[in-house]
Amino acid sequence: MSGAIIAAAVGSAAATLASPLAYANARAARQESGRANAAGLTASVRCLGQAVGPTEAAIGRAETGVSELCERVACLEGRLDERASRRCGADR
Repeated sequence: MSGAIIAAAVGSAAATLASPLAYANARAARQESGRANAAGLTASVRCLGQAVGPTEAAIGRAETGVSELCERVACLEGRLDERASRRCGADR
């Protein structure tokens, strides 16, 4: 009977040892995959960060152009109002 127990123990030893090794291998693969994903995300965030600078500069230029345009329109409206008030005053 002890021979059967020894044979069973030897037969199950390979599966028993393979199970923790498979778990460790799967865990290492998941960690490596996580690191690779994190590296890809980091690169994407850096690229986006570099793209923000020129975009902010373009927005600043557009804001400047709009404010200058608003000033010109206000000036033209003021001139038109001035002319209209002169005409109305001359009619009286």
